[in-house]
Amino acid sequence: MRSVFEAATPVLACTLIACTTSSPPSAESSTNQAVKSMNRLAANRLAANRLAANRLAANRLAANSLTSTRLVALEETSQILETPAGRDVYSYIVSCALPEGVTIEATVPTAANTTGGEAYTCVDHVCTFAGGLGLASRWIDHRLDRRGQGWVSACLFSRVNANDTAEAISLRGRNEGLAISEDEAALYTVEEGAFYGNVFIDDPDPAVPPDWNACRGEGQASGEFGGLVLRDCTEENPAKPGFTYCGFKYAGDCGDYTPAFASPYACRSFDATQGTYGDCHDESGLGQWPSSKKYREVITTYVTAE
Repeated sequence: MRSVFEAATPVLACTLIACTTSSPPSAESSTNQAVKSMNRLAANRLAANRLAANRLAANRLAANSLTSTRLVALEETSQILETPAGRDVYSYIVSCALPEGVTIEATVPTAANTTGGEAYTCVDHVCTFAGGLGLASRWIDHRLDRRGQGWVSACLFSRVNANDTAEAISLRGRNEGLAISEDEAALYTVEEGAFYGNVFIDDPDPAVPPDWNACRGEGQASGEFGGLVLRDCTEENPAKPGFTYCGFKYAGDCGDYTPAFASPYACRSFDATQGTYGDCHDESGLGQWPSSKKYREVITTYVTAE
């Protein structure tokens, strides 16, 4: 099945085409599942500053379906598609939101013949952005709801890397768009941490930091080894207390890894079978959190031990 949406705008002269080859799965189940992903984008990384710089455009995107003809008339849409940094962010938005087998294509005059690694390709100014995880598949023809915003945001945050490398990570969470396998669970055993927040905010002030949060997992709390060596987004930056090396707000440890000492922790629940945290807060607090903000859409990441 092929659906075509066309419109012209003096800003971008953009044509959006959505090609669906399968029925997208529901993204709203509370089932714990997991999927192996690569946090590659452009130069093998999703840069936090690129994500932050494009958050206003992302907010405007959320107000429409991804294939809405209204999108091509928005200045923010042209901004996110006409630069390599914006296309990098858009490609991972599509990858997180839409399932495998679904693509979004856009005619972008400034793109020429370029490639964003495996994130997107542009041929004769037509850029193709592929779905992957399907965390908010309804966005293809509906506006992105609050839960969808949370899931896509958590996915984007989990795929940011402070280093110029592409590292294999296992993403796990309570969403049907994340599919588990026994082989993956056996291979990716080191708990890095959890990510949550909402990049789809409407505050245009760049001085206001994005609503992005990370807590440290048990594996990361035990030291640097295996896949953790080149993954630093759940580690607090000593030069900037309260924030990780990637600039996320540091919420402390996700759980209490030293129960004898009753350490503060950020998340209310942990599913030991699936290895997923839930109901996480933007600060740690011995299970009380009287004034902190709670997030239900949480992605827990795992890496290999070697």
